[in-house]
Amino acid sequence: MAGKTIGIEIGNDSVKLAVINGGRVTATAVERMPDNMVMEGRISSPDAMSNFIKQMRKNHHIPGGNAALVLPYHAVITSVVTLPAMSDQELAINLPFEFRDFVGQDGAKYHYDYAVMDTIAGSDGQPEKLEVFSAAVKKDLIDANFNMLKKAGLTMKTAVPHEAAWMNLVRQATREPKEICIVDVGHTATRVFIFANSRFIMGREIEIGGQLLDASISAEKEVDAHIARSYKESNMNDVQSSPECMDAYNTLAVEVMKVVNFYTNFSNRSDNLQDIYFAGGQSSIENLRVAVKKATGLTTHHISRLVPGGVENQDTLCCAIAAGAAIQ
Repeated sequence: MAGKTIGIEIGNDSVKLAVINGGRVTATAVERMPDNMVMEGRISSPDAMSNFIKQMRKNHHIPGGNAALVLPYHAVITSVVTLPAMSDQELAINLPFEFRDFVGQDGAKYHYDYAVMDTIAGSDGQPEKLEVFSAAVKKDLIDANFNMLKKAGLTMKTAVPHEAAWMNLVRQATREPKEICIVDVGHTATRVFIFANSRFIMGREIEIGGQLLDASISAEKEVDAHIARSYKESNMNDVQSSPECMDAYNTLAVEVMKVVNFYTNFSNRSDNLQDIYFAGGQSSIENLRVAVKKATGLTTHHISRLVPGGVENQDTLCCAIAAGAAIQ
């Protein structure tokens, strides 16, 4: 996508914007949403969200124009499939059949898209098979987001699943290792994605995030969750090192280790995965990163290493996936 594009991720807790211009991040913005603005991945009031994003753009001097949206994680059906070599037109025709077990009789209500990750040659050297990352999302969700962003002064030119946004970043980061694990620690969950040779291999969601830390601090300090969150973010009295928080870090670290072990021992039988890249606002907590490093034995990095123009700060942690959506 040429020119200036605004990448957008609407999470359960905050909105993240990343301006991509000339293939590099030139501006970022993160703002926490009011409570219940997004509930279980659904925007409760599209008009209120339009106004929120419009005001957010004004606050951070983010221009209008073309936008790339990160689709809600659970709203997209994704799959990696191997198909006989065929043309783009044939792929478009055949792709819906790959999702029939998931969409049933509602197939016509979905948009389908794909990215060819690899072409496998036959014995004669000619393309024989295609390894394809494919996705399906409901048309009404795309339409609703298009209209919501239009009212916010943006034109949605593309909408991508999490896996595709991360894959965009991995593909352009040519100086990084060929095998990469991204650990995205969010407010309600942590998502782990593994890529090899710029191809998406696997992803898992772990239902542990910043919310669990807030609850742990809330119980320990006998304060409500909002105050507990402020304690965590300011690390008041070193609360991030409390036994309750350390237990949460270690629990999360073990779950990340399980994903890595599954990939290395069963899924791919590879011993080349050596690097974890942390993203998401909660991964700024050093004790959390240390726990994951100890559990997995892998080298850890800030996600800014994958983001062109990104710097090693909190905004890049939060906005990296939005940047990935805007890099095409």
